Amino acid sequence: MKPEKQQLIQDLLGDESCRDATLLAGGQILRRRRHWRAATRGLALALVATAVILSLEQKKSHLPSVQASLPTVIPVASTQPRSLTDDELLALFPNTPVGLATLPDGKKLLIFPRPGDEKRFVTRL
Repeated sequence: MKPEKQQLIQDLLGDESCRDATLLAGGQILRRRRHWRAATRGLALALVATAVILSLEQKKSHLPSVQASLPTVIPVASTQPRSLTDDELLALFPNTPVGLATLPDGKKLLIFPRPGDEKRFVTRL
């Protein structure tokens, strides 16, 4: 064996106080590495869990909302548009209070009791 290696072995194993200090320092290094590995695994797990949760939330927000089915209007073969009946007109506003009033001149008027409903449903051209 080379004298440098023998000197190193004697330095490590020779004196009791040096050996204890070397083992203590080595133990601290190994503990630090173990803590870093555990912290890295925990962080990686947290990142994966966050990515999964975000992707599920994003999918949930992109799902089409379920709407109440409106009565189906059967298409008429003629080229002229047909008028809606009173019941068909009122069915276009589900879950919304709406009234239909007939004026003295024969015209019909939709009445929305809630303040913002008319702006929401009626557009003037």
